[in-house]
Amino acid sequence: MKYLRDIDFSGKSVLLRLDLNTPIDSGKVSDNERIVRSLKTIEFLADQSKRLIIISHLGRPQENNEIQPEYSLKPVAEELSKLIAKKVDLAESLSDIDETNSLTLLENVRFLEGEKSNNDKLAKTLSSLADVVVFDAFATSHRAHASTSGIISHSKEACAGYLIEEELYSLNKAFSDPKRPFVAVIGGSKVSTKLGLLDSLASKVDLLLLGGGIANTCLLSQGKSIGNSLAEESMLHEAKRLSENKKVIIPDKFMVLTENGMVIEKTTDEIEDTDQIFDVSENFFRENDDLFKEAKTIIWNGPIGMIEDDRFSKGTVRLAKIISSSNAFSVIGGGDTIAGAKKAKVLDKVGYVSTAGGAFLEFLEGKQLPAIACLENK
Repeated sequence: MKYLRDIDFSGKSVLLRLDLNTPIDSGKVSDNERIVRSLKTIEFLADQSKRLIIISHLGRPQENNEIQPEYSLKPVAEELSKLIAKKVDLAESLSDIDETNSLTLLENVRFLEGEKSNNDKLAKTLSSLADVVVFDAFATSHRAHASTSGIISHSKEACAGYLIEEELYSLNKAFSDPKRPFVAVIGGSKVSTKLGLLDSLASKVDLLLLGGGIANTCLLSQGKSIGNSLAEESMLHEAKRLSENKKVIIPDKFMVLTENGMVIEKTTDEIEDTDQIFDVSENFFRENDDLFKEAKTIIWNGPIGMIEDDRFSKGTVRLAKIISSSNAFSVIGGGDTIAGAKKAKVLDKVGYVSTAGGAFLEFLEGKQLPAIACLENK
């Protein structure tokens, strides 16, 4: 795979695919983390190339070739202009790209018909905008879209940006050849969406701690009472097989919401039919801190409680603090996971924070990421 250092950009135009899918509130970017993480590549190419065209998506608009204001990249262009202290021209359509501008951001690429279906004509049109395609949107690398694998396949020349290089280095360090003991923590609501990942991790890690609805389903598969808690009854067979693996740890102390609205700590033997599990108890981690003490590598994806409610965020916050204070090399990924680390005020103390959610999980599962495969083939 080629990287930025492998190409001479002088006198060349560049098409840069980024993931600037940031939260927008009242017409302003409310969290610029993804923009900031892309600045190193943007600034390098703005300095080295003749002309830079940036493309990105935002949200899930209709693909109808029409601008939908709620999904416009205008706030992103304004935020980027502030960060680099340089005007970023926003082109509303492909025909509006001004070749005299040195730095242009194209409107939301998902407005274009054929983006998500990887339409060959659209991919060719996009790639023809520049001499070189630079792909630096790891969070979209698991999507075979026109603006991801499509533009790479049709490009004259293509390479990965700094963020892709960081992501692949850190994920390979944590997963391909990890220092042991290797511990993984997986939360979230459904076994079905993460079964492949859970099976893959169970075969590779030394310890796999489960939380959230995934843990609930495993407990239910063992005949334990989980009350009215979230679980997938259709996945009980798979959950039972998973929970019987000696590497898998399922918490035994939770914070539950009782029928009369009280929040109480209960063990798995004390949960009543009307209780709802919403968090792993902090005491579980206090009593099992040895699970992480000797770890040399830690991977974490998915909160273990309902972190949007302060009553049920303490388990995730405690977990985040344990991971960040560990001597292990740690990698976390996924929006809710990052939110949990932010809530614990330890985001800057984690070994590596992946910008990706779905791509992060598919990489860990061992799946081929289409855009990365195209870069390697190029």
